[in-house]
This record gives sequence, structure tokens and C-alpha cells, in this order.
Amino acid sequence: MTWWKPNTWFINEESKSFKNKEDRLSDKQAQAQSGEGVEDLSISGFGVNGLSTFNSFYDSYIDKKHQDEVNKIMNYRSMVSNPEIADVVEDAVNESLQVDDDGYVINFKISDDTITGKETVMKNINNEFYDLFYNKLNIEDLLWDMMYIYYVDGRLYTENVVNENRKSEGLIKLKVLPSETMDRLYDEHGRVQYYIQYLKQNVRKPKTVEDAKNDEHIVLFYPSQVNFLPFQYGRSKDVIYGYLEKCKVPYNQLKLLETSMIIYRIVRAPERFVFKIDTGAMPRDKAMKYVEKIKQKMNKKQTFNPESGQLENNSSIMSIMDNFWLPQGENRGSDISTIGGSNVGFKDLDDIHYFAKKLFRSLKYPISRVENRFEDSSGETLFRGSSTGEISRDEIKWAKFLERSQKKFSRMLRDIFLLHLEFKGKKEKYGLNKDNFQITFNSPSDYKDQMKQQLLETRMDNYTTLSTEEGFSKYFLMKKMLNWDEETIQENADGLKKDKELGLASEEGGGGGMF
Repeated sequence: MTWWKPNTWFINEESKSFKNKEDRLSDKQAQAQSGEGVEDLSISGFGVNGLSTFNSFYDSYIDKKHQDEVNKIMNYRSMVSNPEIADVVEDAVNESLQVDDDGYVINFKISDDTITGKETVMKNINNEFYDLFYNKLNIEDLLWDMMYIYYVDGRLYTENVVNENRKSEGLIKLKVLPSETMDRLYDEHGRVQYYIQYLKQNVRKPKTVEDAKNDEHIVLFYPSQVNFLPFQYGRSKDVIYGYLEKCKVPYNQLKLLETSMIIYRIVRAPERFVFKIDTGAMPRDKAMKYVEKIKQKMNKKQTFNPESGQLENNSSIMSIMDNFWLPQGENRGSDISTIGGSNVGFKDLDDIHYFAKKLFRSLKYPISRVENRFEDSSGETLFRGSSTGEISRDEIKWAKFLERSQKKFSRMLRDIFLLHLEFKGKKEKYGLNKDNFQITFNSPSDYKDQMKQQLLETRMDNYTTLSTEEGFSKYFLMKKMLNWDEETIQENADGLKKDKELGLASEEGGGGGMF
């Protein structure tokens, strides 16, 4: 994987327009939200000189945290070349970006009653939302690339772009930045001071903002200028673990096992010829020389080269394999037979299947989808769905995992929309903030609807069974079994009367036995 090579238009990316645009936490709020395992605290204060001198030396000259992260990203990208991992990542992205009946991937919802009651304001906000994401940013295509990078690299950096001459038009573009070139500078409370981009490899990470500004190989971005989405933090905010981190061990195990299986097939699977040469009553040493002579003669084949007009000695195809040449005396005649050709390596794949399933589990992928992969003789992956009314546990876990990723992207898109409105001067005008509206994705699975349907069917079955008993009131059962309120019960009663007036009621007149 080659290092990213910047173009000249990347050099002056620091835009004053984004200065102080972020919703920055106060020192007290940042300190309250910080916790163990997030901040990277250096050890100091031991011994005569303490370890602070060593930490300072290490941080200044030996610190390879960013290079470790780059190596991690490159390793993730090499892993995704595996077809199983590539299929899972693509499925995760495709299922996260479901399209609703209107053709939208994301939708906008305001929860503040003071805003929803103003029809003109609601119309203007909706127009701003759909114009930004679907007309300017083309979010449908961009989201696929962004999510794919997020799942593979374990992090996502995007830059908010505005026209410096016409900032009142808001954002005009969302640009994806190469993950391997990006880093962050934090303050003492764990807040991002600046995002930085390295324009060449092996650049020492600056310790202060001034160091970064004085380095010609580093580009600075204001916090609100870049959207940063990590998959999971490690022991500090400088360490990020990606989606593929947990599958590194089963991936390497599967890779080694598949390689050893191929080697076994190449070495052990082919059949060998056994040439038994009749040597008559020759002495042993003479018989062996005779067999060697026959062997050399058989391994070389004299052919005519029409281009050079000469006879050439070419190796025979039989010499490629490890054949056996044996003398055979007592006038038993010559004979050619075969030996070997084991097909065990072609059929016994249980260990391969075990590590493949382990790989899918590490990716949180539903095993029920790929179980038939190891049973189908054609070798095609069969996606076996559950029977009607059944929801597999691993499908629910997979859907919830995708929903958590969707929520991360929803928060990022929410901040982008607020920044866009702030540039246009409409954020305060409409009274929008992070708490009174949401940007939502469509559900990656219909498991919630299926669970509701199962619960409704169970309640209806219980109601039908108990309603025939003399000791139970239908009114009571409607409230307890069906969870109907007074208004719903009355609506149902009115509907039954209307059915009778229109002649829609059944001959028994029970309206389905509800009353």
C-alpha cells in the first residue's frame, strides 16, 4: 500500500472561516467528561531525575504512535482483500444505507414543538436539509464511500468546504481526507485543538500548535473544519482500533491454514509413476546403472526447432513429477504403474470451516447466513433466511451493531447541518441546536417489526382463547391482553355497529368475536 501523495491544492487548507465555529466544551465540562483510558498521561516524578526526562526524549525523537496507526490502517486495507472480509464489509455498508419508499437514505425530524408549530419555519428548514445533502453534497453516493472507509480504516476524516468569497451560501462540498495522513492535537483536557495533515511520511508529530505552524510539511485544520469519526478508542485518544481489529488473529490463522492446504495438495495429491525396468540377471550395480540410463533417456525428448533448424533436447513432462525407477530381475518384464494420488486434502475441510466461522464471528456477521456455504457442493454462498415468525439471535445482534454505526454518522451529519445553517445565518434564526432535531437512517433490518408482529399474534391468541371462557370479560381482556385504551375500545365498538349498518358483519354477528 503506497503512501498518499498530495496535490498542490492541499497545502493551504487552514480556513479562517471555521475559527471558533465548533461547539466547544468548557474546561470544567471537558474535565467532567474525561475518564480513565482516554487521556494519555505520561509517567513522571520517580527517582532523582524522574522519568519525565526519558518521556520528553521519547516523545520528541522516538514517538511512533502515528506511524503505528498508519501501519494499522495499511494492515486493515490488506485484510479487506480477503473475499470473506470484503463481502462482510460491503454487506455492512449496503444494509446500513437502506432506501425508504420516497428514495431517501437519511431523513430529518424535529422534536421541538415550538418549531414544529411554525409551518413556514418547518418548510424552510426541510428545504435547507434536502438541498444541502441531496443537491449539494450528493449524500447517497458519498455516504457509501464514507462508511466503507470507516469500516476498513477504523476512522473517517472529512473536510467541510465553503466558498471563502461567498460564505453565506454555506457548505458546498464534503471532502474525504486520507486517513493515513491525518492526526490530532489535543489540549490538556482532551479536546481537539487542531487536526493536522502530514504532507510526507515520517514527519515528527508536533508537540505544540506553534511547532505545527512552523513545519512546512504539516497542514492545520480548525476543529469545526474537519469531521472525525473513530470506530473505537484504545488505551488513549492517540490509539484507535478499527472494525477489523478483532478478526486479525482468525484471519491470519485461516490464511496460514489455506496456504498449508494448497502446499499439501501440490506435494501429496499428484499421482507418481513407478517404472519397473526388467534387468534380467544383471548384477546389482550394473542393474542400477542400466535403470539410470533408461531414466535419462525417458526424461529427455529430442525435438526439431523449425526456427533454428536444430535438434533440441527438451525435458519430458514426466520428469516434472517425482517418479520412481526400480530394477526388476528374474525376467519378469518391464512394468509401469501408479502410486499415491491422495484426495484427503480435497475433502477434509473441517478445520478450514472452523476458522472461517471464527472469522465471521469476529466480524459480528450472522453465522446463519453462511452456514450453507460449507454444505453446498457448488461452493456458492447461500443466504439462508429464517422461517416465517422466527428471528435468529445473531441477526438481531448484527442489526443492532449497524444501528450503533448509523447513530455515529447521524451525529456527524447533524453537526454538519448545524454548521451549514450557521454560515447562512439561520441557526439562531430558526432556534436549532443539537437537542431539538435528529437526522435518522432507515433501519437496516425489519427485526423490530417482526418482533412486534410476534407479540401481537401472541396477545391475539391469548385473547381468543380466554374470551370463550365464561369467567373472563371481553372488555377486561381487551385492556389487559391487547393493551387497548378506552378510546380504542370505543372506536372498535363503533366500527362493529357500522359494519352491521353496511351489512359487512358476519352472519354470526360477532364482528370477529370482539363483543
